[in-house]
Amino acid sequence: MTRRLFIVLFAIVITGLASSAWAQADYPARSVKLVVPFAAGGPTDVVARILGDMLTARWGGQSVVIENRPGAGTIVATAAVANAPKDGYTFLIATNSLLINPAIGQKLPYDTLKDLAAVTMIATQPVALVANKAFAPNTVQELVALAKTSAEPLNFTSPGPRGVGHLAGEMLQQRAGIKLQHINYNGSAPALVDLIAGRVPVMFDIWHSAKRYVDSGELKLIAGASSERLGDAPHVPTIGEAFPGFAVMAVNALYGPAGIPAPVLAKASADVRAVVESAEFKGKTKHLGIQAWGTTPAELDAWTRKEIAGWAAVAKAANIKVD
Repeated sequence: MTRRLFIVLFAIVITGLASSAWAQADYPARSVKLVVPFAAGGPTDVVARILGDMLTARWGGQSVVIENRPGAGTIVATAAVANAPKDGYTFLIATNSLLINPAIGQKLPYDTLKDLAAVTMIATQPVALVANKAFAPNTVQELVALAKTSAEPLNFTSPGPRGVGHLAGEMLQQRAGIKLQHINYNGSAPALVDLIAGRVPVMFDIWHSAKRYVDSGELKLIAGASSERLGDAPHVPTIGEAFPGFAVMAVNALYGPAGIPAPVLAKASADVRAVVESAEFKGKTKHLGIQAWGTTPAELDAWTRKEIAGWAAVAKAANIKVD
């Protein structure tokens, strides 16, 4: 290599490093949009607004705008972000629907793994298996034993068809070798009403949603569905303790359109992680029952791919698909 060529290559490398450093230092130079796939007022919207306010403060007053785009099981919002400019100024606050939609064969106007860039996990919520207080079983083992001796499939419900609670029930029957029948409801509230009334015996739900009824004695907790025992019910085993590998949780995670410049993606991810891992964020979101969890883009990308593949296997075995 000639001395002249070496100097040219060295200058290119230095220029590239300087550009990356400038991009990180300058970001964000204008307002950032957080797209929420639900109407205003729900848990995901509340998390987005708390996150947005704290990012605005971290970014020296640079505004973070919340845009609510409900519709089509989060597909409307996800498509909007997938097709947004690849500059790091538009992000999606995603939920489990982002993972389940491709897993069940939903026709999507985007490729989840190719058109979206993972930024960071924001928070998780534990899922639990709860039952009507008159339901005889008190543990998941007793529930499985009852299901195995029942002539008819045991009914269960969740906040909605093809959601994380529905697929959790499908996963349980596959792991335990039992027959369960999902009863469809549109939302957690009506499902809980019928669960309390005894019209359906068991339900997979967000623990924060069901906990008040367990505390009041109207329902009982059968088992936690997450990988770890519930923090406020540590005496109750998880389903995974009976059936290793069983782990289900609800999530909020941040994604942007694929192609965001690497320095910008790294800066956005680091700033959001700093916020969600702070004591202030944890304090402001405690009433939602969430557990803050920041990750790198690479960690979230690997987790996303694993979750989609896992839910696809569950959906295929249960013959769950969207026609």
